[in-house]
Amino acid sequence: MSEHTFDVATNIRMTEQLQCRMLALLSDFFTGMHQNVSKSEQAEILADMEIALFLMAKRLGISKEMLDRKAVSAIKAILLKTDNSFWKEDLLHVLYAMEKE
Repeated sequence: MSEHTFDVATNIRMTEQLQCRMLALLSDFFTGMHQNVSKSEQAEILADMEIALFLMAKRLGISKEMLDRKAVSAIKAILLKTDNSFWKEDLLHVLYAMEKE
C-alpha cells in the first residue's frame, strides 16, 4: 500500500470519527436541553461542537476564514429576506461579532 493510499484511508477514518462525534454532541445537546442542564454544561457541549466543526472543516480542506466568510454571507442573505425582528436582532449581533474578528 502506498503512502498516499494510507493518507487517504486515514483521512476517511478521521472524517467518519468526526461525523460520529458531531452527531453524538448534537444528541447530547438535545438531551441536555430536555433535562434542563446548567448553562455551564450547555456551553461546554456547544464549545465541543464548535471544536468538532472546525476540525471537520480543516479535514475537508476548508479554512476557518472561509467558513466565517460563508457564515457572514449566509447571515446577510437571511437578513435581507427576514422580517422577524427577533431573529434580525440576534443575527445582527452574530454578524457584528463575526466581522469584528
